[in-house]
Amino acid sequence: MKTRLRPSQKQHRSGLTLMEVLLSTAIFMGSLTAILGIIQMGHESRLSARLDAEAALRCESLMGEYVSGVAPLTSEAGVPFEDSDEWRYTTTVEDADGESLLKVVVLVQHLAGEQVNSYSMLTRMMRDPQLFLDAAMESEAAE
Repeated sequence: MKTRLRPSQKQHRSGLTLMEVLLSTAIFMGSLTAILGIIQMGHESRLSARLDAEAALRCESLMGEYVSGVAPLTSEAGVPFEDSDEWRYTTTVEDADGESLLKVVVLVQHLAGEQVNSYSMLTRMMRDPQLFLDAAMESEAAE
């Protein structure tokens, strides 16, 4: 014999209501949007770090050329590197406070169009190499 259940004794259905499905979908979409934003920010930070590292290396390399005498110490502005037109450097050479000292400033920039994406700048005080050349010429002339 079958027993009839009264309305208060009905069994619970195992399923989800439409409201629960919509709420869980909204939470999932919000979480996905946040995660994608974090991924995009990480990608931009990676590119920025790579450009910053390359700018520092190019700046140090150029300063090394000036210090070693490979490149002449002249002021230049907006000169592109030989391997890339996106990278440009500006060199400023001026007299420093001390006698026979030069202040050399090297600025390397990465340009995307007209906008600067990354840059690095080094400043160094160094002796005027022309003084060494003049001293060598005088000693040659004296001999």
